[in-house]
Amino acid sequence: MERMELDANRRPSMTKGERKKLRSEDMVPAVIYGRGDDSLPLTVDGRTLRQVLTTGGSNVLLDLKVKARGKKTLQETVMFRDIQRDMLVQDRILHVDFIRISMTDKIDVAVHLNFVGEPVGTDEGGVLSMVTWAVDVKCLPGDIPEQFDVDISGLNIGDSISAESLVLADDIELITPPETTLAQVLAPMAEEELEPVVEEELEEGEEAVTEEEGEEVPAAEETEEES
Repeated sequence: MERMELDANRRPSMTKGERKKLRSEDMVPAVIYGRGDDSLPLTVDGRTLRQVLTTGGSNVLLDLKVKARGKKTLQETVMFRDIQRDMLVQDRILHVDFIRISMTDKIDVAVHLNFVGEPVGTDEGGVLSMVTWAVDVKCLPGDIPEQFDVDISGLNIGDSISAESLVLADDIELITPPETTLAQVLAPMAEEELEPVVEEELEEGEEAVTEEEGEEVPAAEETEEES
């Protein structure tokens, strides 16, 4: 797992308008918390933050250097816990949560799946369905895989591959239920054949009952008389 450095600055509590102004300068509000220590409000440079995410991904280990005016620079080992993005503006990050970690304590983390190969079932008209794009594992921060490769080339129509098929190192524990489907090849959708409506043939000697126009239908006879 790649390890990178990132600079941050301490910041005071801000109003909504102040945070908006901060973002307009491509600075991202952030907070660091965890391991029983006080939370620290921060700001990080948006451009640098995007470069870190592009290079190292969301599971990257960070040596976060926190600067404060008139104080000694504080260094924390952290990971991304939450990244809030602007859905309307591409690549714009609104807020980041960092969590403190220990390199000797195992953590739960989501690892991306990389599907490899072309299923043989798709050559026969099958449809490949990617069901799960990441699995949760527990391991030391230094042992976090960048991704898990999943070979799907042997899947025929009707076949699937589940989380239990993943090959994990001895020191990595799978948290996702092992029966979780990762990918499957579905049968092609067949056009429904419309069955012709066939009139039932009358058995020999049976007469068809029809109601002629204007024919009066007699009322049902009463079976019991009122006493």
